Amino acid sequence: MRFRSACSLCKEKGLYPGTGLSGPGEPLPRDFLTEYRLELSSLLSLVFGFLTVIGLIGAVYIRRAGGEVTFQLPSGLSFMRDLIQPFGTWVYWIAIAAPIALLICLWWLYDYISKVRKLNRYMDTPSRQKFVKNLDDIEYLAWVLPRRFERQVLEKKKEFRL
Repeated sequence: MRFRSACSLCKEKGLYPGTGLSGPGEPLPRDFLTEYRLELSSLLSLVFGFLTVIGLIGAVYIRRAGGEVTFQLPSGLSFMRDLIQPFGTWVYWIAIAAPIALLICLWWLYDYISKVRKLNRYMDTPSRQKFVKNLDDIEYLAWVLPRRFERQVLEKKKEFRL
């Protein structure tokens, strides 16, 4: 029995390995977390920021009387009582876990923004020589960022006839 290479099978089916599924020059598919990293990190940062505030305020002003948990909030924070009360004694866990999760989400957002800025700096060069010199970094950044950035890199490569 004769085995065919993966490349010949891909050519028969119209797939092009290493360049995407639909043809040469098409970007590779990305997973959900890569495609929506900016949106997810922003949303999760807001959620964990809110939970951090609730957890810290609740942990500071919690009072236990008998078997009942109450929150003795100052008048300026009394509007938050209805938000904090459902968590009960879980505010201690929220006060610990939410800031950690917030830091992780903020780092994820910062990392995304710094990679986009770095790629934009590389892409703004009018010099073909500088573009080719930085091509490894450019292709790596296009690979770890959402698909639209890989399309930009492919367009720039066509512009420089690479």
